[in-house]
Amino acid sequence: MTVYGIVRALLLFFLLVAAAAAAKVEANERIVGGSDQVIRNAPWQVSIQISARHECGGVIYSKEIVMTAGHCLHGKSVTLMKVRVGAQNHNYGGTLVPVAAYKVHEQFDSRYLHFDIAVLRLSTPLTFGLSTRAINLAKKSPLGGSTVTVTGWGYTDNGAYADTLKKAQLQIIDRGECASPKYGYGADFVGEETICAANTHADACTGDSGGPLVANSQLVGIVSWGYRCADVNYPGVYVDVAVLRPWIVKAANAL
Repeated sequence: MTVYGIVRALLLFFLLVAAAAAAKVEANERIVGGSDQVIRNAPWQVSIQISARHECGGVIYSKEIVMTAGHCLHGKSVTLMKVRVGAQNHNYGGTLVPVAAYKVHEQFDSRYLHFDIAVLRLSTPLTFGLSTRAINLAKKSPLGGSTVTVTGWGYTDNGAYADTLKKAQLQIIDRGECASPKYGYGADFVGEETICAANTHADACTGDSGGPLVANSQLVGIVSWGYRCADVNYPGVYVDVAVLRPWIVKAANAL
């Protein structure tokens, strides 16, 4: 499930320039090692729809506010946006709610995807239930090696979005380690406000951006970007929710 699509192609270009190395993007981006996830076990998960199609994942912050990745909304018209909540599938079920307004982080960098976070306000408040519920924000960054779960409708083996919600278990990689020569990104690409997560046989992929990274029923990260899917040299990069928690709270209250 990581960005993926056009943003991934741009990142690949910059990675090639920075590393002066050739690489080939695999056509079959996919959730490797993923399994089905019941929406009642991830009731904070939503689908961000643009022009009536799934674009990204999102996370319920409150009855009126949803969080997602900044690149999912940046430069897009709010009139084209809706959010599907309480649904096992991204293309039907649950409830579709129009978006009234959104805010992308002021320091969002479309080149490196630093501060890749946004909040949006729904046109009508949600009704919480078994399949629709907010999640608490982590106050501390997860420790390296800790187990986390990512969910979404990202690309599967057939190169298309998953019909039903999927999940994958990953392990946290400290930001400093992720930005070190041990991996293929380098410090310029792994921002101070990010964390990384990986698993040899599992990852986020195209269509999962903006979705939740969860540990102990708390939101620790938001899917941001990555190169390829489940490539051991390129972990998934996530917004570190604990680091950006003050901005999330302030932006949500002001929107």
